[in-house]
Amino acid sequence: MNRIEAIVIDDEKNGRENLCNTLLKYCPEIVVVAEADSALTGIEAIQKYAPALVFLDIEMPDGNGFKVLEFFGDPSFDVIFVTAYDHYAIQAIRFSAIDYILKPINIMELRSAINRFGQRKKKDQRVLGQFLQNAESPLPEKKIALATGDKIEFCKIGQIIRCQSDGNYTNFYFVDGTALLVSKTLNDFEEILDGYGFIRTHKAHLVNLMFVRSFHKNDGGYLKMTDDNTVPVSRRKKEEILERLRSQLP
Repeated sequence: MNRIEAIVIDDEKNGRENLCNTLLKYCPEIVVVAEADSALTGIEAIQKYAPALVFLDIEMPDGNGFKVLEFFGDPSFDVIFVTAYDHYAIQAIRFSAIDYILKPINIMELRSAINRFGQRKKKDQRVLGQFLQNAESPLPEKKIALATGDKIEFCKIGQIIRCQSDGNYTNFYFVDGTALLVSKTLNDFEEILDGYGFIRTHKAHLVNLMFVRSFHKNDGGYLKMTDDNTVPVSRRKKEEILERLRSQLP
């Protein structure tokens, strides 16, 4: 079993102790070399011990966990965020394919996150860098991490025309005519892309409103997209979609 050196950063003593004890009992490959109770002491510990993995609380009195990552610019370590539920923080984390676990710690979720860490090391190391870059980018330039087979593609959300369900997978269609099959459900992406100009029009379709050319009332209702494809609109979604489209008019 390979030894993985880790640091736990959490301002709550009980939170640190609970996580460390759980790791000791259920994840013996993880060796906690240091604990820290703030963003500042966390930065100092990372500089001193150069861990492979950091368990990082999001909200701390002297700055959130994102500030720790910003300090390192292009971190050489991987991160698993540990947080009480916060929709917007978790949305940002999932957007960039970074792992997180919720408090109180669930052993199966913790074990799964560590297993994914082992797999991720062999794939793409850019997820943290992309996460930080997104924080500084205007909306159309933000990139979403899309897992395809044995790699992760980073795609600008301003280039996504629509997404279509394919069972447990999702097809992404882009302005340059290319498509990408991604190993997550459309429900996952509806949640991740919430607030970024996308709307679910139908159980199998999610569209970027920037690329709607026209709304047609016949045949039950459908949208004509700028790539000339049509997307059905369910009856219950019709009024919401029309209202969203009207709100974009000058």
